[in-house]
Amino acid sequence: MHRKGALVAGYTICVGGLLLTAQSEVAVALGLALVSLAVGATALAEGTQNNR
Repeated sequence: MHRKGALVAGYTICVGGLLLTAQSEVAVALGLALVSLAVGATALAEGTQNNR
């Protein structure tokens, strides 16, 4: 389960990074949102995992 979460987070960061390279302001904003969401979810998952 932990590997699946890491895979989803990595994929989301990659998609966000691709959107960040786009010229559209909306795509850049969406990319930033995706990257921050994935990083936050990964940090939350790591914190939950460490508490067990």
